[in-house]
Amino acid sequence: MKAVVADEIKMYMEQDEAAIAVDWSGEASEMLAENKHLHYVVPSEGSNLWFDNLVIPRTAKHFKAIYAFLNFMMQPQNAAQNAEYVGYATPNNRARALLPASVRNDRQFYPDAATMRHLEVYDDLAPKVVGEYNDLFLEFKMYRK
Repeated sequence: MKAVVADEIKMYMEQDEAAIAVDWSGEASEMLAENKHLHYVVPSEGSNLWFDNLVIPRTAKHFKAIYAFLNFMMQPQNAAQNAEYVGYATPNNRARALLPASVRNDRQFYPDAATMRHLEVYDDLAPKVVGEYNDLFLEFKMYRK
């Protein structure tokens, strides 16, 4: 194992110094742009389904501006431009239709229905369990042979 931090993973993969990585699709799109030998794969057997979100903080004060921005980002042409820029798939079907065919038909980032049926949203875990996971992850990151 060489890395668990996104920037380190990206560096190793882009420079052909690692053979495999678990990473987010947007990170993978950046790596693919730098190293044409790489492939991003969503396992057909199953994986997690995750989402980027635009959220309104509880302490927000300027709701008119917030909703104007959210509505702007939801407009198909803006959502499509954002998807192309950040490298993450868009869930906005009208935006997806505006993407170049090479992007919207790329099964690496837009899996087919059969693969999607095997993806799942992870359960929201209790704080105690999250703490246990964090402790185990820290042990994993610190492990040295």
